[in-house]
Amino acid sequence: MQIKNGGDWIMAFNEELDLLLKGLTEEAKNFKEAENPEEEKEALKDMLDIFMRGTQSVREHIDRYNERRWNR
Repeated sequence: MQIKNGGDWIMAFNEELDLLLKGLTEEAKNFKEAENPEEEKEALKDMLDIFMRGTQSVREHIDRYNERRWNR
């Protein structure tokens, strides 16, 4: 996510978080509706993937913040 204007990348970050949360909600629903252990495992793997993407996104957001803070 390479956006020049500071406000634009924050808005894009917020939209990305919204998408991640919607995906997590969907996978939680799939987990609850799973009819067998294989479906449960698949939903859990998908949830883990979403958590990992969210973690990476937040880490990148923190790095950008620190870069701006120290490059003043």
